[in-house]
Amino acid sequence: MACNHPHPITAHADYDPFLQPASLVSDNQTKQEIDFWATRLATHKNDEASLVKLAGLYAQRFRESGRINDIVTSDSLYNIALKDSLNSFVDIYQGLAVNAIAQHKFKSARDYAHAAIALKDNKASALLQLVDVSIELGDYAVARQLLNQITNKSSFAFLVRESKLKDQEGDLMAGIELMERAYRRIQSNKVLAAWTLSNLADMYTHAGRIEEAYQLYLLVLRDNPDYDHALKGIAWIAISHDHNTTDSKKILQFLSARKRMPEVYLMMAEAAGLEGNDEERTSHLRRFIQMASTPAYQTMYNRYLAVLAADEFDDAAGCVAIAKKEIANRPTPQSHELLAWGYYKQNNIDQALDVVRRHVERRTDEPIINYHLGMIYYGQGDASMSSHYLRKALTGKIELGPHVTKIIENTLEHL
Repeated sequence: MACNHPHPITAHADYDPFLQPASLVSDNQTKQEIDFWATRLATHKNDEASLVKLAGLYAQRFRESGRINDIVTSDSLYNIALKDSLNSFVDIYQGLAVNAIAQHKFKSARDYAHAAIALKDNKASALLQLVDVSIELGDYAVARQLLNQITNKSSFAFLVRESKLKDQEGDLMAGIELMERAYRRIQSNKVLAAWTLSNLADMYTHAGRIEEAYQLYLLVLRDNPDYDHALKGIAWIAISHDHNTTDSKKILQFLSARKRMPEVYLMMAEAAGLEGNDEERTSHLRRFIQMASTPAYQTMYNRYLAVLAADEFDDAAGCVAIAKKEIANRPTPQSHELLAWGYYKQNNIDQALDVVRRHVERRTDEPIINYHLGMIYYGQGDASMSSHYLRKALTGKIELGPHVTKIIENTLEHL
């Protein structure tokens, strides 16, 4: 399906140059470095420098390729270094914490960050890492307390974390302003600029500033043609704003060939649904579940798996079970909302509302959560509250996507 939106934003001529085989990521350099340090380790058993270097390289290759076994190998090497080292080093704990965050093992990440801080070596860096973990865990008061200990409040490191915290606290506009300030601090740094602009583009999308988000994604790709996050952002705008499934699928197929990214199949399912191809949509959803459910991924995709279980495969009990694991791992409003959604799908409306009122309402303003809250109140028969949340959700319809947007609009017609 070509674009049928009256004011399309994406244009294939803008991003076609980044979909050429020549721009595919080559991991030859990383592989050569891994081979070098592995050979050195083979001749110098348990050499700490080689172990730590090799662990970092495997973590880097995971970020480049999405191969989950690489981050498992990285963890293993860091732990060998930790066990065999005569001294505990901050770099090892911080490497383990970074890996744990990537795998959504946030309580483990917190333990590693605390261990790094206890060593009193490079404490500022360890402190910043603990801020990151606290935000992920929903410990916003702790994150705020830690941030207040940072003396240089105009530094890039402080600004990006203050931005994240403001966003999580519901002040998206302040979060955007802080991220813009952070970018101005490091715009000459190619690596940091790509990360910052991509995050800023995501925030613009959440704020409904879609054209600006699109231009930022393109800016990232001009300097970093291999930056997958930017291409993924453009694909989502093509689907959700332009309803251009032809071009979005072209981008997504390119990404899936380049990197192991289970979430690409969720986006392909959205495109298939927009085309009215239910069989293809279900096929993509099952492909996502197959990839995301492998043991090595553990909790990385739990939220998506829980919602799919409840919404697509008539398994509300499965949603509840996953949500309880998520709450144990990450007791955020988002995790509790997932439990409420599972209860709602089981038709346990009173339980759902109890969770919502105690743990979710007034703690987050995400469109998907507003949608769920609206449907839960709809199930209770409270038309006023249902309409309130569903209309709030629609302000983020680009983030929600066409499938959920259509459900909301149909529900509002019956209120």
